[in-house]
Amino acid sequence: MQIINHQFSSESFYIPTWEVRHLFVGTFNPAGGALVPYYYGRERNQLWPLLSTVFGAELNPSLDNFWELLRRHKIACVDMIHSVKASEERIDAIIGRGYKDSAIINNVVGRTYNTSSIVQLVANNPGIRVYSTWGKGSSLKEWKGEVQQLGPVTPLVSPSLAARVPKGEAKFNYMLSDWCNKIHL
Repeated sequence: MQIINHQFSSESFYIPTWEVRHLFVGTFNPAGGALVPYYYGRERNQLWPLLSTVFGAELNPSLDNFWELLRRHKIACVDMIHSVKASEERIDAIIGRGYKDSAIINNVVGRTYNTSSIVQLVANNPGIRVYSTWGKGSSLKEWKGEVQQLGPVTPLVSPSLAARVPKGEAKFNYMLSDWCNKIHL
């Protein structure tokens, strides 16, 4: 069995310390996977284009003013999972072949959660709104129990280009409509 830590676990922004009004909670960004500058940095993810439209600011982790804009708009991201413990044959699915949540949220892979850190972050930021970015999420009892500890969580349509949308819907427009209706500025 191998332990895979979160890619940002030693970064100062891993658990946000700035004032947060909008917290976007995801699943897991593995060490050993593609290096990204901040959460949701993979090209198949639409979180930053969606938030750029919703907040009316160019929120792009590759730009120099990104951190300033995050703080100004009181936006932060964090993932539910700190690390996973998996067998050698499951490693490829976790660190680089699609990043599917089904590879890490199942009855085969062990998980260490960030739940207590997220609960503390919520407590330190009165009026914070917490949004999940994993779509309908997992039916795994353990996962649901961890998420319930966060308090009220607004589920958003997944920003992944691999996510399914109703037939005939333009993917980005469908996501944007959902996010605009649920994220209150």
